[in-house]
Amino acid sequence: MSTIFATPTRKPDPSTSQPRPSRLAGLAVPVLATVLALAIGAVIIAAADERVRGALGYFTNAPSDTLAYAWSAVSDAYAALIHGAIYDPSRSATLTEALSPITQTLTQATPLVLAGLGVSVAFRSGLFNIGGQGQTIAGAMAAGYVGFAVDLPIVIHLLAALAAGLAFGALWGLLAGVLKARAGVNEIITTIMLNYVALYVLRYLLSLGAVIQAPGAQASRTVDTSARLPHLFGAGFPLTAGTLLALAAAYVTRMLFTRTTLGFKLRAVGANPAAARTAGIPVDRLTMTAMALSGALAGLAGATLVLGGSTSYQITPNIDSGIGFVAITVALLGRLNTGGILLSGLLLSALNVGGAYMQSVTNVPADIVTIIQALIITFIAAPRLISAVSRLKLRDSDLLASATSPAVAVMRQRSERIPRHVTVGALQIAAAVAAAVVLFTSSRTARPAPVSFSLADSTLKTHPWLIPTRETVLVLCALALLAGIGRLTRRLPALICALGSILPLIMGVILWSIAGTTQGINMVSLLQGSLFPAAIPLIFGTLAGVIGERAGLVNVALEGQLLLSAFGAAVAGSLIGTWAGLAAGIFSGACMAALLGLLAIRYLVDQVIAGVALNLLALGLTSFLYLSALSLHASTLNSPAYFGVWSIPGLSAIPVVGPVLFSGTIFLYLAYTAVAACAYALFRTKWGLRVRAVGEHPRAADTVGINVRRTRWHALLIAGALAGLGGAFLTIGTGSAGTFQISMSAGKGYITLAAVIFGRWRPLGAVGAALLFGFADQLQSLLSQAGAPINSNLLLALPYAATLLAVAGFVGHVQGPAAGGQPYAGR
Repeated sequence: MSTIFATPTRKPDPSTSQPRPSRLAGLAVPVLATVLALAIGAVIIAAADERVRGALGYFTNAPSDTLAYAWSAVSDAYAALIHGAIYDPSRSATLTEALSPITQTLTQATPLVLAGLGVSVAFRSGLFNIGGQGQTIAGAMAAGYVGFAVDLPIVIHLLAALAAGLAFGALWGLLAGVLKARAGVNEIITTIMLNYVALYVLRYLLSLGAVIQAPGAQASRTVDTSARLPHLFGAGFPLTAGTLLALAAAYVTRMLFTRTTLGFKLRAVGANPAAARTAGIPVDRLTMTAMALSGALAGLAGATLVLGGSTSYQITPNIDSGIGFVAITVALLGRLNTGGILLSGLLLSALNVGGAYMQSVTNVPADIVTIIQALIITFIAAPRLISAVSRLKLRDSDLLASATSPAVAVMRQRSERIPRHVTVGALQIAAAVAAAVVLFTSSRTARPAPVSFSLADSTLKTHPWLIPTRETVLVLCALALLAGIGRLTRRLPALICALGSILPLIMGVILWSIAGTTQGINMVSLLQGSLFPAAIPLIFGTLAGVIGERAGLVNVALEGQLLLSAFGAAVAGSLIGTWAGLAAGIFSGACMAALLGLLAIRYLVDQVIAGVALNLLALGLTSFLYLSALSLHASTLNSPAYFGVWSIPGLSAIPVVGPVLFSGTIFLYLAYTAVAACAYALFRTKWGLRVRAVGEHPRAADTVGINVRRTRWHALLIAGALAGLGGAFLTIGTGSAGTFQISMSAGKGYITLAAVIFGRWRPLGAVGAALLFGFADQLQSLLSQAGAPINSNLLLALPYAATLLAVAGFVGHVQGPAAGGQPYAGR
């Protein structure tokens, strides 16, 4: 027995033991990510250089020429990048010139750090705040308005302006937090919608007269001197006290999460909301607190922009400058650590400042910086890919910490104090009564509203109808009132009540806005333009989103797929023809989907992070190629042939509906086919059953023999092809000559995400939501032409505000696929 207890332990054999992972392995991930991104950027720079491409023609005879030209192009570009961001020996004649690059870098890093800290607060709390743009705009608007409209003493004025920016940013973030906590709405979609609402509200306010707008300018009045952030080293340097605010915010954020009870609770909610709720932590309240804090930091970033002189102390239409989205990169690159966020903010600021200087002294477009940023965030989010490329052995904790974002769903377990049908029904009744009072008593409704029901070239042309506005508005408001009563008493389904409330009120507002005008509105043009061309790319995008999410894949990269497909279709359509352009669009969309699949399915990268990175990559790549190739050879590379409009004989002559449904390019009829095929395939075939099973419970699907990864791959590639059709339509499918333009997708990919949720993850519902956005776009255009008294920016903001109401439960509670966004490591 003594021998049993006394058995000595042998030292492990060094030849057979596994090497212990280094403690610095986690820190190596962002370093390697940056190095790999710069290396790939170097390859792109070299490939875009004309000397390199010319030398490739005789590479076998003189390979040194190609290598020399490539080294020259890359070294010159990166040297200019460093000189423009840190120090340029050629511009060091005076102290001001010598310090100018680094002070500009520090100045631009200030709002990036503040917004990145805001994103990190949300991330640590289990939330994905993609609404930094809207929160930055809200903070800038509030701070700027207090800065030029309020008269206060010098120090108090600055503090009041900063407090206003912080408060309004917090309010904008709190809206998403309330919807998340009280209605269970995904914060990704609400923050995206709030971005657009803030943007169009800003443009509306800047269109107001002398109260806001500077005379003869597209910007606000100038902030008073008393409200400006002081310069730290004199007026010759752009560095202001805003940098000190960023450092102070970083310190406070660090103390919040490491030294306070609130920070502990926020981290607990972010780690496991169900366990936190079981432990007595108020998850709903902390969700709202986290989003408010996140928005407050982004709002402070906006305040430093307008008060620090980055925009000449004015509120401008594009004041956010993309900071809200770059902040996600800052937070991820800094691994949600305050010190890391400071360093990553400096790095990305240096890339932006140096990129602008690089473009001015070399032939390399500054958009290469966007590509590098996208690659950095991709590699940061894919440590398994970093490990495979570098052969660096990472700890499992490092892989898990950076492979996925901490964004999780808040599990609502308590019952609502007021039933949803009571709240929504009361809101519908209140809206109907308010509309009746405002519209019925308006002097405009005393005049008739001219409405046409035929086009100018129609064979059955009819005269405009003069509709009695006041009486019609009263009837429409009564219908909306009855719908609200039906919702309140639960006599009618929620969807019927929502449509019965929304549609009559919209029609009432349309009639009020065109009453007394000479042109009025043409209903055929309104409906036709709503479907073709406005809604066609959205329809393809929503179908792609539905298929992807039904398989458990949240496809945030739809924006990038539309953009890259439009680029591919333009180039192929210019070089070969329309059918080649169509094929290139489909292929480009499928390639983007394959990249997303590689990251999300193969390397288990968080799907939202991967989507954001791919959107940045598509934007940077297409902009870089446009400036370096398409704009220089527009007649050859950017003059695509396009599909003509085809009207079906007989059917297109049907009054009203004929021109709407049966007159368009091939994309219109492809859209009909795609909608029918997706609806049938998802709910009437074995393939659709497998896709939905994978999206609801992948482990159970794997247990019964379904290959989860293969099913997701198939669904994702089909979705990419559909998104490619939507992108190709932008350049070759509108029925008229079109060319590729930088960022021409204009947020349509993000709108499709809203349409997917609006449509309850069903093809027909999502298509209906796409038609709603198309209707709003066409409506604002026709009302502007008719001379309606409604500002076009408010009309543009309307569909996003309506989406917020819809996803908050206005048409009933919506629940997506249970496994949406969840990676699966099985087969």
